Amino acid sequence: MKTELAVDGTRFIINGRPTYEGVMWRGVPVEGLLLNSRMIQGVFDDENPATRELWRYPDTGRWDPDRNTDELCAALPEYRAHGLLAVTVGLQGGGSVYTPDVYETFECSAFEAGGEFRKPFFDRLLRVLRAADECGMVVIVNMFYVKHARRIDPDRVPGICERAAEWLLGTGLRNIIVDVANESGDWWKQPVFSPANIHKLIEAAQSVSVDGRRLIVGSSSGGGKERARGRWLDVEDVSMPHGNGLQPDGLARKIRDLRGDDGFRKRPRPVLVNEDSVFVGNLDAAVAEGASWGFYCQGYGSSYHDRTDWTGRPREDRYEDLSGFQTLPVNWSINTPVKRAFFDRVREITGGA
Repeated sequence: MKTELAVDGTRFIINGRPTYEGVMWRGVPVEGLLLNSRMIQGVFDDENPATRELWRYPDTGRWDPDRNTDELCAALPEYRAHGLLAVTVGLQGGGSVYTPDVYETFECSAFEAGGEFRKPFFDRLLRVLRAADECGMVVIVNMFYVKHARRIDPDRVPGICERAAEWLLGTGLRNIIVDVANESGDWWKQPVFSPANIHKLIEAAQSVSVDGRRLIVGSSSGGGKERARGRWLDVEDVSMPHGNGLQPDGLARKIRDLRGDDGFRKRPRPVLVNEDSVFVGNLDAAVAEGASWGFYCQGYGSSYHDRTDWTGRPREDRYEDLSGFQTLPVNWSINTPVKRAFFDRVREITGGA
């Protein structure tokens, strides 16, 4: 173990020292932040043979989940050299394309319908955790994603949270944050993941300890004005609001609104935006508000449109040209102007610290 993460009030601490210690940018302290990128497909696989081959690599003509994970692991040192400190990886992945015939039928999940673990997913996650640990980085582990969580008996979900937390602690690695549900919201149409109940899953993961140590746990909230409230806000260790759809001033207001909540003021904690957009103006706004920020780069060939229209071009024909970090297959290198703009700004802000 080389990388031990802790929380000290509103700051992140690695190996006993605040992150980006002493770094200032445009007169604003960067110390204690955790700049990050959404790499949600880092342990992806598809159990549905009807959709699995959609993700094949253009250079080999086949899908390979181990290649996908290994190439992410190999890219981590380059990310870290630019000053990036964390990546978000999902045990149920995320949306690659959103056309209904694919989005409703592909099946990416580390959990069987009955809650049993699919060992290959956890083997790949362990590789990511170890690679990140080696280069001083943190992994934000998202447990549940809406399209795949619905296949699991809701009564089994708290137990899965506990067993997954036990597994994570059992690795002995300490470079982990848990995001129990990607964008908890009523739109999931699953009461166990609703804002009124998500605190129970956070508490389930927090309840597990090994040698007196437990995980840092929260749940991300959606874009726009959505954020943690009530009991959710009371129990989380870190706030993870998403910034999707917001302009820089809107994101700044959202962060200030969160911090102004009585529940937050009673127990301040880090604000970790772990999904937003490709726009460095939003990164700048978050840093100016003392919040960490997460790059979200979908990639062309996906029927996804936020402030960027990712439908504008088909998926690239050459592996070297593959855009984004979410539309599969992924080229995890910093190989496009959009990716470079983000990583260059992170290096400017942090000095590569």
